[in-house]
Amino acid sequence: MRITPSLDCRRQGVAFLLVGCLSMLYAELFSGASSLWFLDAWSILVTFPLYMVHVIFFLNMALRTARTSPVHLYLWGMLFAMYESWITQVLWVGYTVNQPLFGTLGGIAIGEFLGLVLFWHPVMSFVVPLIIFEVLVLSISIDNPENRILPSHVPLLIATPRNRKILGFLYILGSIFMTISYQGNILLGLAVLGGTYGIIYGLYRKAIAYQVTIHSLRVGKRGFAFALGYLLLLYTAMFFGYGYQHGRISGPLPIATTVFLYIVFMWLILSSRPAEESVEIPSSLIGRRISSRMLRTAIILQLILICGLGIVYSAVPFVAQGAFLILYVLICGVGIYLFMKAIRLRNSQTENFLKHTLTQLSES
Repeated sequence: MRITPSLDCRRQGVAFLLVGCLSMLYAELFSGASSLWFLDAWSILVTFPLYMVHVIFFLNMALRTARTSPVHLYLWGMLFAMYESWITQVLWVGYTVNQPLFGTLGGIAIGEFLGLVLFWHPVMSFVVPLIIFEVLVLSISIDNPENRILPSHVPLLIATPRNRKILGFLYILGSIFMTISYQGNILLGLAVLGGTYGIIYGLYRKAIAYQVTIHSLRVGKRGFAFALGYLLLLYTAMFFGYGYQHGRISGPLPIATTVFLYIVFMWLILSSRPAEESVEIPSSLIGRRISSRMLRTAIILQLILICGLGIVYSAVPFVAQGAFLILYVLICGVGIYLFMKAIRLRNSQTENFLKHTLTQLSES
């Protein structure tokens, strides 16, 4: 009887570290914002916990409010993305200080908002890491899938042609961004990805031993209070210690607009219908899931792509830079599309909707 709490703590600890590494991979590394993060003290002590705690906090917000569908998670991810105001001030001053990509509106950098709040963080920092986490969970065991994953996520876990294309696009997108950020340094790209995938694989082996599920990320009142306290402390410290001290806060307007956006996003989430997670998952669909083998193939192709893009960058760097601008405009457009789609679907995540979706997938 005394072993169970210890086992639960280890299971939860592995789950936290695994989802944190996945968020770090898709958010920080695929954007090229971090390089050898696992050898850097600031990254280990600040950046990694930032992503890990944000994922845990907003997932638990979703679980507590029963807004857990991918549509709801996208909206929660927009709140996740708003840290780029308080912590980095990028939403206020742009990627380069006082030079926002497309100007400002209400004190908010338009291009940065479209790219980060409507696409990058909701998708790459939050939804994708959780979906890949569930892919790994299902590769551990497919028994009782309703207890291992969230049923509303099944449509994104099936290896449909559409999901394969999306996964391929994200890996290509990340490879291009990494190549440009690392200035075509192939060895750096391979070292960063190799080291990170090695850590993820080690945690995955531990997850197998401890039979981790998506519910291993659920925390109690104390855990939730700790996560909230950590985020408030981090936001406050970076707002005053970095933003205020370095003159990155241009006045009350961007702060007021940011608070207004928080209110709007929260209203969009809490005024939507709860998601239905009690639907039985057809066994035929679990057999068609995205497998860990497919992920390994994507990783191998990404490593090859990093090498090829590095050679191209060395020969004609202006081509890669042009591709970066085109891709950034593209993800801004995709972000607008996803936001509009989330608004349209936020009240339709019902039991009938999910059953109809799963039936269509089963029959396709």
